[in-house]
Amino acid sequence: MAQDTEQPAATPADRPRPSKRPEQVRRRLAATHRWTSLIVGGLLAVLMASGVPLLYGAESFRARNGDMYQPTHSATPLTAQQALEVARAEHPDFTAGNVISDHGIFVVADQRLNRAYGVDPGSGEITGSGHYYGGFQGFVENLHAFGLSSPRYPGYVPFMATEMPSFGLSSLEGKTLGDSLIGLLGVALVLLALSGLYLWWPGLRRLSSGFRARTGKSRYITHRELHKVIGILSLPFLLMWGLTGAVAKYPVIEQGLLAVTGGDTGQVKALNWDFASEPRDGAEEIGLDAAAKAALTVVDGRISNHTLPDPSDPASAYLFEISEPDWDPYDGTMLAGNDWVYVDKYDASHTKVVWSGHDAPLQNRVYEELVYPSHFGWYHNGWVRLVWAVFGLAPLFLLTTGVVSWTVRHRRKRAREAARTAATATA
Repeated sequence: MAQDTEQPAATPADRPRPSKRPEQVRRRLAATHRWTSLIVGGLLAVLMASGVPLLYGAESFRARNGDMYQPTHSATPLTAQQALEVARAEHPDFTAGNVISDHGIFVVADQRLNRAYGVDPGSGEITGSGHYYGGFQGFVENLHAFGLSSPRYPGYVPFMATEMPSFGLSSLEGKTLGDSLIGLLGVALVLLALSGLYLWWPGLRRLSSGFRARTGKSRYITHRELHKVIGILSLPFLLMWGLTGAVAKYPVIEQGLLAVTGGDTGQVKALNWDFASEPRDGAEEIGLDAAAKAALTVVDGRISNHTLPDPSDPASAYLFEISEPDWDPYDGTMLAGNDWVYVDKYDASHTKVVWSGHDAPLQNRVYEELVYPSHFGWYHNGWVRLVWAVFGLAPLFLLTTGVVSWTVRHRRKRAREAARTAATATA
């Protein structure tokens, strides 16, 4: 006799009930997302908006100082060392810190990239002067990159330069309150973006509905839907900016990512800046041109920026930012260069490659030459960088729509509670 495999129909009481846990998790995550956004949203909006002018720092400087950019042709153009000597001869009280090759001229600037003089390699004349990080541009640099903790730029707040405890971790040594705030805001942005993605997810079958905003229904629905759509469209940029911003202050995060993906945790640019010239009795400085030649024997390419040794520090060294022949993700800014090389100011044979993608593993190159440069978008022209500018303002719109929808929802909730209380009192 064949076995009867047909099971009796389950009664409603016997049917499995849907678990309440996913809904509880969703509610708790939504509350965490909401309150975290309200607490740090304003700081994130200001921080992100301050980065927009920095996208066009080079274009702004060139536009403000158009008279500097009038190079002439010569069969024997000046070298970087000669351009430096021209600026020093014309302005003996000026302490140069950088010699930058930019759009056919040399820009000789101080250590803060504030005061700068243009030198025409063809004529050997100074073409003009200007300020790169002076005024507003320097203020937003201090705000966005240092949390107003750097005395090198306008807007310095001594309290934000307070050194934070390291808790015995070398990766936290020397971090100021401003640095820590920037890094923690980066972490918060990543968490908000990921939690927002989870809360937004409508399922595969209804995926297209997640990209549509229902407007005109009510004020609450309009702002909630706009918040949803703006958030999901800007998600790749928010994740990228949050990650790279956090890594810039806490390089140990990059080391963790490289460890997980099989990269070389020892080749992290942010942790490889230790180098010192070795003073010797009677040793003379080799000069800028000799140091530049030494750097190019170590790494092939074109020198964009020559950073000069600090004259008050015998152990300081030359630092060269070199653009690789085939690819430079920082090509759209004045301080271009994706390879960095130190040269001892007394000994041309004593060098150190801070970072070069020539021999780095693929995982390291992906982060250092694609992911991190995406923070700035300088590998695109100014028109394409408008996309970065638009999404840089996304946190401001997310904060606005989030606050409005929360306010409307909160008022309705209080109105319902008041009505319920009144009904109970009259019953």
